[in-house]
Amino acid sequence: MSRYAHLLRIIALTTVFLCVPAAALACPVCFQVEDGPVVAGVRAGVGVLIGVTSAVLIGFGAFAVRLVRREPEHL
Repeated sequence: MSRYAHLLRIIALTTVFLCVPAAALACPVCFQVEDGPVVAGVRAGVGVLIGVTSAVLIGFGAFAVRLVRREPEHL
């Protein structure tokens, strides 16, 4: 990609983010809405997503460590 195209892409993305209203960029939890079943559901969903992502990353890391330890030394 040329330098000009890269600069044009950065300018376009910056313009889009500056023109979008703040309400479109944040969820209701960020606006401190009163507690209710929807807010509780959003919080639970975020917790589950963080938990699943962490479990997958830990599993991948453990697998990589296992492969490195089982590899015979070649010097």
